[in-house]
Amino acid sequence: MTVGVFCVMILPMKSEPAEQVALSNRRVVAVDGGTATGKGRLIEELSQLLRLKGVPVVHLSTGSLYRGVTRAGLDEAARRVVGRRALSESELVKRAVLIAREMGPAELMELSKARQVEMHGGVVWLDGAPADVDVHLKGPGIGNAISSVAAHVEVREFVTLLARRQVNEFDGFILMDGRDTTHVIVPDAGLKLLLTVAPEIAAERSQEHTVDEIVARDVADRAHRHGALRHPDSPGDGVIVLPTDDHTPESVRDHVYGLMQKVWPELPPL
Repeated sequence: MTVGVFCVMILPMKSEPAEQVALSNRRVVAVDGGTATGKGRLIEELSQLLRLKGVPVVHLSTGSLYRGVTRAGLDEAARRVVGRRALSESELVKRAVLIAREMGPAELMELSKARQVEMHGGVVWLDGAPADVDVHLKGPGIGNAISSVAAHVEVREFVTLLARRQVNEFDGFILMDGRDTTHVIVPDAGLKLLLTVAPEIAAERSQEHTVDEIVARDVADRAHRHGALRHPDSPGDGVIVLPTDDHTPESVRDHVYGLMQKVWPELPPL
């Protein structure tokens, strides 16, 4: 199996808690939301708009950090598969996933240190170089193993720590999306949003999941022990709930840019 690369600065696993890493860069837009609420498209549209206006911006995906940790665990798991040379690639991946799912947080953290899981400029690094997204972060087995890896609180604290240090490393605006960014990763962000959409519209947008599947996934995400998705009825302190049902990607972008201008008046006019 191939390996990837991450980038941020290797930190002792017993470093200070993430909440004690004060943000020196508060120019952060944190976007949470369930399935097909438009988080990724909003980040893409906002990034393009800001760059056209000459505003430095980077997209920071905590999901890519979890994928980097998973890559480190999965590669080691593959090396432990008995008789791996006689197996097909798909069977090797299948067995490696089972081993990776059983790895404990201490082992995953040691592997992440050894593989130099880091982040710079919003890009994940592994082994001292930028990871190839398609090969390393979205390669075979990652999607099947990542939920087990990300369930460990130690892994989540590690990712939060890397993300907050990355925010401070970049001299510009950070656009960060996920399911717990507003209340776990950067509760002190300058602007915090929770996007919502009706399940029927989400199903039309995704074209991959039925309405029932989307509802089930969002219910499960809100029930997570760590990093749960907030319900729009209780989004958290300072979080703006933004329904996207009747919005186009462009109208969501323009609305959020207007919210950004209220927080950072120095931004250029729309």
